[in-house]
Amino acid sequence: MRENLAESRSIARLLHPRTVAVVGASREPGSIGHEIFRRLLASEFTGSVYPVNAAATHVASVYAYRDLRDVPVEIDLVVVAVPAPRVAEVMRACAEKGVRGVIVVAAGFADGGDEGRARLADVIRIARDGGMRLIGPNAMGVINTVPTVRLHATFAVGDPPPGRVGLFTQSGALAGTFLTDASRRALGISTFVSIGDRSDVSCNDLLRYWRSDPRTGVVMLHLQSLGNPRRFARIARELSRHKPVVALKSGREAAHSDIGALFSSAGVIRVDTLSQLFDTTQLLACQPLPAGRRVGIVGTSSALAALAADACRTYGLDVPALSASTCAGLATLVGHRYATNPVDLGPLADPDRFDAALRAVAASGDVDAIITLVTPHAQVDRLASSVRAVAVESGLPLLASFLGQDGIPAQLAVRDGSGTPGPGSVPSYASPESAALALSRAADHAAWRARDQGSVPVLAGIDLDRARAEAERYPKDGAWLPDAAVATLLAGVGLRAWPSRRVGDQAEALAAAEAFGWPVALKIADERFRSRLDVGAVQLGVDDAAGLTQAWQAIRAAVGPGDMLVQPMAPAGVSTVVRLRQDPIVGPLLSLRLGGVVADLLVDPLSRTLPLTDRDAAELIQEIRGSVLLLGGSGAPAADTDALADLLHRVARLGEELPAIAEILLDPVLVGRRGVVLLHAGIRLLPPETEPRTLPRTLPRALAAGG
Repeated sequence: MRENLAESRSIARLLHPRTVAVVGASREPGSIGHEIFRRLLASEFTGSVYPVNAAATHVASVYAYRDLRDVPVEIDLVVVAVPAPRVAEVMRACAEKGVRGVIVVAAGFADGGDEGRARLADVIRIARDGGMRLIGPNAMGVINTVPTVRLHATFAVGDPPPGRVGLFTQSGALAGTFLTDASRRALGISTFVSIGDRSDVSCNDLLRYWRSDPRTGVVMLHLQSLGNPRRFARIARELSRHKPVVALKSGREAAHSDIGALFSSAGVIRVDTLSQLFDTTQLLACQPLPAGRRVGIVGTSSALAALAADACRTYGLDVPALSASTCAGLATLVGHRYATNPVDLGPLADPDRFDAALRAVAASGDVDAIITLVTPHAQVDRLASSVRAVAVESGLPLLASFLGQDGIPAQLAVRDGSGTPGPGSVPSYASPESAALALSRAADHAAWRARDQGSVPVLAGIDLDRARAEAERYPKDGAWLPDAAVATLLAGVGLRAWPSRRVGDQAEALAAAEAFGWPVALKIADERFRSRLDVGAVQLGVDDAAGLTQAWQAIRAAVGPGDMLVQPMAPAGVSTVVRLRQDPIVGPLLSLRLGGVVADLLVDPLSRTLPLTDRDAAELIQEIRGSVLLLGGSGAPAADTDALADLLHRVARLGEELPAIAEILLDPVLVGRRGVVLLHAGIRLLPPETEPRTLPRTLPRALAAGG
């Protein structure tokens, strides 16, 4: 906790410098060093700026120093705008100078082959040995619009207004697009950070900073990778309970369902395109969250109203009929007695009637949000004034499709103290469909916040010391562990597999069956066929020696040679498959699905990230396809879902406590009327990744001490 606070303070100091030096500040217009220095001056940064250029005495009429160490004051932030081969030299000067934060804009590190990666490792070590926070390399820089700072340390084009959005991107190329689009839409930002290669400062660091930043109300993320997924999920979940987090994940794996599982568990609002990222963020930055999914639609076009209603229903929103009293009042305004939701006042709508209709729907108690549709009109400013006033006075979230514009039109803006659109401003969307999609995501997030988040239960019978020691005995090469090792690992979390004995011939099988007691099950040991009743690889209910001989021969005929397994017959139950695996993108994932050949072909498993809460376990059981088999219904008895949930928690605990576990496969797990039976278990180990960023960081002493 103390280290987390220190890291958050280190980010705050990086974004709130009093002195900034630009090493590589150039006199050449258009160069990176020149543009960064010029924009620092143009943004009216409240601190002092020092250009460093060994070949010039002045840059933009400001005295330039030949070496960073010659600057006569302490420097809080250094922007390094020199070619990659010179960066390490500048970093050493920063360490000698006692600099606390560095931004490196040069490429040629992670993207520069072996030589570039060696440079990157060198730069990271210098930064961490010197207690410096590092943004980059390959970063576009930072912006902080707080009036007491006004820091614009980037060469990305675009100058968005001050506001409530914390904006983060890993992509330098997209940074300019983000800033120009935010400026065009009048989306105000509190801070902007482009981190590039993510060698030190990460998205997780920024999320923790934004949690405590009073000027940030919404967080907007563009992610190419997740870094430490467990840490991301933990920090994002805490932040999302107070401030919405909207994220766009790019890359081929972005469509992976496991990304959705991670974001969903953390309360992160996932979007699919850049336009959706801005659409959703703008709504959350300006309007309150809806209390429910009921939408009122008021506009000046019946065609747009129909499109809006269809889009709402498509995205899981409700367009309810209005109460009889509300409809009666609206009838006098629209000119016919069939007035209902959507409310269409026509393209020549009288502004006073439009205002009255909008207020009637807002006051009805029948809706949780309103979408207004405004087409070209001779008195459009009066219509806009009504939209803006109702948004402020009603307390309901209000969206508009205003003349086909997106962003915050000037007519719908509620200006804050700085003169920029602030809370209460009404976001406009180019189409009703875009408005409905943004509203549905806001409603989903509101429902996530309102629900019980659950807790991680305390489990009895946990003793992992022996399990850890057992795991250390085996190579972490991805191979399945021996059954004895699996049993020891499972015992550490209080789990026990159903008795089983591996046999190589019929004599061994007979001895095993007589030791267990008849009847028994005989199955091939080959993992590909171990549960395949359909192909004859499993023979159940074998009750004597003659039957064992027949079962042995049947399996041989079906799948060929190989060792077999003998098990005592288990009590009947619903077949399920529980799997924990280390996903390369999102970290450890626990999944559940029904078992059996049909389920293997048709059913995708439902997944949750760790840590697993009691609510997560309940949702896994309730939401998998075919859950009626577990929950009961239509005359079928319910299975022991409490026992299944307990097993899920124990598997999750094992995966958390032993990060070297690459996979735990329990297939099948039979869920009976009372208890569960774990018929087979497999575990694989893999070594944890080792990267330069795992090296320990030495924070400045004042920060580490809480100063």
